[in-house]
Amino acid sequence: MPAGHADEISMLLAYLDQYREIMIWKIEDLDETQARWRPTERASSLLNLLAHLTGVECRWSERTLAGNEIDFDRDAEFGEVSTTVRQAIDAYRAVAKRTNEIARGLAPDDPCAGEKGFSVRWVLTHLVEETARHAGHADITRELIDGKVGFSPADPE
Repeated sequence: MPAGHADEISMLLAYLDQYREIMIWKIEDLDETQARWRPTERASSLLNLLAHLTGVECRWSERTLAGNEIDFDRDAEFGEVSTTVRQAIDAYRAVAKRTNEIARGLAPDDPCAGEKGFSVRWVLTHLVEETARHAGHADITRELIDGKVGFSPADPE
């Protein structure tokens, strides 16, 4: 849980870290088939959700916050994911680490170096809400897979 009196960037990153870890906790002990299971034909699997959040966060941090050119493939987020669960988790953690590095060097009101019209505050808040939204999806999907509920190993089931 974020500290109650942290600076704004630290607080936003702490909330983002919290929801990132929830996403990882929801998938890390599943086998490859379970991680790819979709609750409905049009719904995303847990692996798709993790790939999507990795892509979203990379685009917002590298392209929008830092102003770096990046290549990305949206099909990998919603179609058949070719990586393993472990590879997807490692990629997500690498993007998270990079986002935190970029954001810690900025102030909340700073304009983004990439896409204009966004502040650092807006981007980080968007990443928190996007990640939290999909953590909710992941919670429901995981419960349907094997009955596991909660948001961390410390939660009572």
